[in-house]
Parts: sequence; C-alpha cells; structure tokens
Amino acid sequence: MEYREFFERVKGFLEQAEIHKRRGNNDFNPYLQMLSKNDEVRLHSRLICGFLNPLGNHYQGDVFLETFLECVGLKAWFDDTSNARVHKEYENIDVYITNGERHIIVENKIWAGDQDRQIERYIEIIAKEQSRDSSDIESSELESSENVAQQELSQAYENIAVLYLTLDAKDPTQQSLGKWEIQGDYLVDKQGNKVLFKAISYKDEILKWIENSQAKVGCITSLNAALLFYKDVVQIITNTKENTMSIEKFLTDNKENMQENMKIAFEILENKDKIIESYCEAIVEKCREQIESKDFEIVKTSKDKKMDSWKRNSLSYPFMIKPKNCGKYYFAFCVEYYIQKEEYSCYGVRIFEQDSDSSMDNNISSKIIEYLNVEYIWWLNDNQKFWWYAFDTSITELESKLQEFLDSEKIKDLNDKLKDYQG
Repeated sequence: MEYREFFERVKGFLEQAEIHKRRGNNDFNPYLQMLSKNDEVRLHSRLICGFLNPLGNHYQGDVFLETFLECVGLKAWFDDTSNARVHKEYENIDVYITNGERHIIVENKIWAGDQDRQIERYIEIIAKEQSRDSSDIESSELESSENVAQQELSQAYENIAVLYLTLDAKDPTQQSLGKWEIQGDYLVDKQGNKVLFKAISYKDEILKWIENSQAKVGCITSLNAALLFYKDVVQIITNTKENTMSIEKFLTDNKENMQENMKIAFEILENKDKIIESYCEAIVEKCREQIESKDFEIVKTSKDKKMDSWKRNSLSYPFMIKPKNCGKYYFAFCVEYYIQKEEYSCYGVRIFEQDSDSSMDNNISSKIIEYLNVEYIWWLNDNQKFWWYAFDTSITELESKLQEFLDSEKIKDLNDKLKDYQG
C-alpha cells in the first residue's frame, strides 16, 4: 500500500470519528472532571454507598441494595433489606451494610495495599459490637461469663460477611487477614469460628450490578445517567470500555490491509523523532512571517550544539521564538528535546538569558518573578504557580499554542518590563 492511500484512509477514519463525537459518542464524564478514576474513597466508595443506601436521595428505597446483594450472591443470606442501613467509613470500614441481624463488610481496594490485620480488625469491631457486653458481670460469675461471651462472639461471627472488592477479584493478603484464613467461602480462625467471605471484582459483580440497576430504574433519566457515567468509569479502570473508533481498531479491523497498515505504522514509530523534528520546523516556517511581523525572531540550534546540550543537561532548544528587542532576560516560546530514559519533545514558555541556550536557574527565575510583581505568569494551558516550567507534550497542538503566545499581550508586557532588569 502506498503512503498516500494509507493517509487517505486515516483521514477518512478521523472524519468519521469526528462525526461520531458530534452525535454524542464522547469521552466526557462528570465524575472524572472532579476526581481521579482510581480514587477509592471519594469516588468509588462514596458512589457505591450512595446508591446502596435505602435512605439515599435517589428515593428508590432498597432497590439498589437488593440488586447488589443478588449480584454478589448474598441476597438469601442477608434476607430482609427493607430496614437495612448502609454506612460509609464506619469505624474505617469502606462500606458497612447491616439490617441489625446480618452484617456485611465491604473492603474496597483498587491500587492501595492491604494494611496490617485490617480485615481482622474490622471483623472484631463488628463481632464485639454484636456480642453481649460482659463488662458489668460480677467476679464470682467471671468464668461462666467468659464462656458465655465467647459463645456470643462465635455466634456474632456467623452473622458477618466480608466482601473484598478489587479490579479482578484477587484475595486479600494474609497480613490483612491476621488470624483468619481463607477456606472456600469462609474465613476461619484456629478456634473454628467462621465468617462468610467472597472476593468480588469491579469487572464482574460491580458492572453487573450497575447494568441490572439501570434496568430497574427504567426511564428515570437522572439515575440512569448517574449509573451510566459510573459504568463508564468502571469500564475505564477495568480496561473493558469498547472504543469503536480507536486507532487500534482502524489498524487491525480490515484483515486484508492489516499487514500493510502495521508496516507503515511501525515505520512511522521508528522515525518518530525525525518526523516530530520536521513537523516542528514546518510549523515554525509556516508562521515565520507572522513571527517577524510581531517583533519576534526565530532562533535555531544546530544539531552539534543540540547534542552538546544533551550531554551537558539532557536538554536542548532546537527552536526558540524570542523578542527581537529584549533585555538581558526574556520570555520565549521554545520547542525542546529532553533525554532521560528515552527521547521526547515538548514545548512551552521559559525564561531565558541573552547568549544562553538554556533556561534560567530557579533562583534567578524567582528574583525575576519577584521583580515583575506578579503571582501568576501566563502559560499555555492554565494559570499555575509552577512558573519555571509550563510545557506540553501534546505536540499536535504546537501551532495553536504558538499562536496563543504570539497573540498574548501579557507576554509582550512582561518582556517590556524585563528590558530594564539587569539582575
């Protein structure tokens, strides 16, 4: 396959993907605008608890809780859900479900590690709360009272279930279990006490619960949307979200062209650095007339100098857009190459010194910022206090970000102020 034909097909794919986006196929998720997809406590535990709580503002009673118990196989064991209560972070338990007789401990683990004797502690807390309080029994009855207390504690264990929720239903570590060991569907200690146990996963039980809950709420738009967005989050963290317009699907979907597609794709990857360098140079040349008309100039670093810079600082600036008439220090837009474990390119705004091919030391930059008497410096993405570094690795936006720099009155004002600063 020729390159022209390949890129024509890529163009068609991108145009079709854009149509899909306009028709509603997008990656916007309100939950992920506020919290990380892996936030166990503030996102997942809170949402799960909010839905499961029969007294929640969803006003659906125990519908979500009942559905959840069906999905994890505890519906018959738990029995009555009409008076159930669901608590978040009860005695540090992620989600605690109880109807007064039965008790479910849900330990939610996405990436966090197990704490020492964590599950053991939770079991003991709930078991002791449910067993008879023997603290007021007289000393003459101590021996018999201890026996009674032990019996009640053993009975309390029988009314407890532990659900260990992870991405892929892995078991907790022995460090977390403490005195308990996993034996089939139970946790068992050396005295023969048993607690129901099941390892569940976001990939299976939680996704199933979300889908079954959607079916039950029917046309209640707000709840359906809330569940749909949460399903999207769960599919993302479990790598089960299908993207019908993915570049991977485009490259491998057509079996006849797959070999040719991959050959070109791997050739592009092998020449990535050269392609990016050529792309950056083309953008700079394309904007040359505008750059010069706005009193900026293009400074290029030779390859030899670039390699020397790599050896010295692992950092170089092959393309720099700087003001023509500037003081000793100035703000410039630059494309940089950085070598650490592997080479990559990025771009943004830095403070430079005349006749230097490297950006300012942080201490000097601090003095310059203090001199300019500004709390925030205008950057390419958002205002931020990390004023010494504001770079972007999304190289496809290079042209638009360069345009923002050239059009910025703030940059012009800052460079004018710096003309009188000598350090």
